[in-house]
Formats: sequence, structure tokens, C-alpha cells
Amino acid sequence: MAFRKAREAKIGGKFLAYGYEGSGKSWFALTFPKVACIDSETGIAHYEGKDITLANGKTYNNLILVDDTSDLDDLEDDIDEAVDSDEIQTLDIDSETKFYATMQVGATEVEEKKTRRKGGDVDDTVVSQRQWGRIKIINMKLQQAKIDLSAKGKHVVSVAQATEVYEGTGDNRKLVGIKPDMHKSVKFDYDTILEFYKEENGEDVRYFAKVKKDRTNVTKVGQIIENPSYDIWKDYFESMHDLETNETSYKNDLKTSTDSMVDKAEKAEELATEFKDVLKSLKDNKDALLKVNKQMKDKDVSLKNLEMQSPDTLTELIDFAKLQLA
Repeated sequence: MAFRKAREAKIGGKFLAYGYEGSGKSWFALTFPKVACIDSETGIAHYEGKDITLANGKTYNNLILVDDTSDLDDLEDDIDEAVDSDEIQTLDIDSETKFYATMQVGATEVEEKKTRRKGGDVDDTVVSQRQWGRIKIINMKLQQAKIDLSAKGKHVVSVAQATEVYEGTGDNRKLVGIKPDMHKSVKFDYDTILEFYKEENGEDVRYFAKVKKDRTNVTKVGQIIENPSYDIWKDYFESMHDLETNETSYKNDLKTSTDSMVDKAEKAEELATEFKDVLKSLKDNKDALLKVNKQMKDKDVSLKNLEMQSPDTLTELIDFAKLQLA
């Protein structure tokens, strides 16, 4: 990539809508134009082919396509399809929480397989730091794909469930708020973040969203919106209608970077295993082990974090340890 001339360009919005069940998040997403929904919880099925009338008196339902899936490969394919499709103007992911859970389940299964191979108790299995790192990379790849979608002038609406935030311990522990139940890194990639909630008084139910972030400056942080809908931001985005979009390759750039990272991680695992084998061959040579331990200490390397080291560092340690065999 190279620099380009700064200019006004057409972009789509990246919205994150989170809150408790039944707070109006899914309705909000369906007020956007020409919506393709990735429905991971079969919740959107209740609204297919039906109009939604908000308390503001307006009727919506711009749902045109649905994919009922919680598979990560399907998610990535659907994002790619949305980028290329002339029919789709908005991609609605409902919900991000389900996909995040899928990532965690996959990571846990990997660790359980390792535990079984070692004859351990799978009930004691926890997701390793390495697996959390891989979850982060998956999230980054998906977020970059969404950014590419926005750069094409299309909207992304991510719906997430809420998880409670507490402060203090014991008797002093108290609920201080809620946050989206998804990977903590992804919230930085959204232009607009809305916290949804409802107020009930008998049969009267009112729906609100509190603005947590809005790069468009259409709304202000802390602002309370009753009956939130795309209409609030419609003029802002439609004012860009005749502008050109910028060419981006965020997803491809990240793929190149992550492929390199994965290659290095796999190489590091191989070298870590080789280094441990060399150490085993030195077990009866106390002086040699002391020298190797000193070399490891100088490089701030421990046996616990071997796989996290660069291939270059591990190669140096292996070469040094092998010299002690002579």
C-alpha cells in the first residue's frame, strides 16, 4: 500500500448494539437498508416476512437475506459475499456473542485433546494463553473484513448480548454496569456503540439506547435515544451517496501478517520441542545444564514460555546447548 490524496469518500457505518435480551437490538438492525442477517441464535426468524412498528409510529423490516449459522467459516464467507453483492447494503450479525462462544468452545476442545494425550483430567482443562492469542487473531481477521465492508460504503451492525460488570469483592461487590459479551479488543473498531435497554410500566414498554461512542458526531456520548433506528444517521450516510469509495485491503494485509505469525508460531513449537530434547540429553551433565540455564536467563527465557519465543531465539539456544554436548 502507498499514500493517496486525502479526499471525502463514501463509507458505511460500523455499529455495535448491545444490551439485555428483549431490549430492541434486533429491531434496530432491521431498520437499516437492505439487510442480510447472519442469525446465529434463530432470533431473527420471528421477524422474517413481518413488519416491525416502533413506538415512533414508523414501520420497518428491511430484511432481505438470512443465513442461519454459528459457524466461523460461514461468517467469513458471508462477510465476503456482502462485500461483493450489489443487493446487500447492510450486514447484520446477530449475535456476535454466539460466535465468540464458538471460538472459546473450539479453543477448549484443542486443550482437552492435549490433556487426553497426556493422560490428564479434562475437567481441569483451561484455555491456554496461546489459544487466547489465536482467538484474538480470529477476531482481528473478522473485524478487518468488516472494515473492508464499511470501506465499500456498506453498513455493519453487530448485535451482542450484555454481560454484567462488577467492582469490589465480598460484601463490597456491586454491579456498576454492563458491557458487550464479545472479545474485548473488537469494540475499538466500531464507529458507533449503543447500549440498549427498556423501561416497563405495566403493559407500557419503552425502548432506549445510550450512546457510548459515535465517530459520526450525529449523536453525543451519553445521549439517550428513544426508539433508536437507522433514520437518526440516514442523512449523514446518504450525503455521501455520490462519492467514490476508497480501495482497501485490510483483510488481505492482515491475512499476510497472520499467516506469517502462524508460520512462526508453528516453527517455534517445533524448535521448543527440539530444545527440550537436547536438554534431556544433557541431564547427566550438570555443568552443561548450568551454562544453558544461564544463557536462558540472559535471554529472559523459561521452559514455561518456550513456545512464545521467536524462532531465532530458540535456534540460538539449541545451537548453544548442542555445543555443550561436544
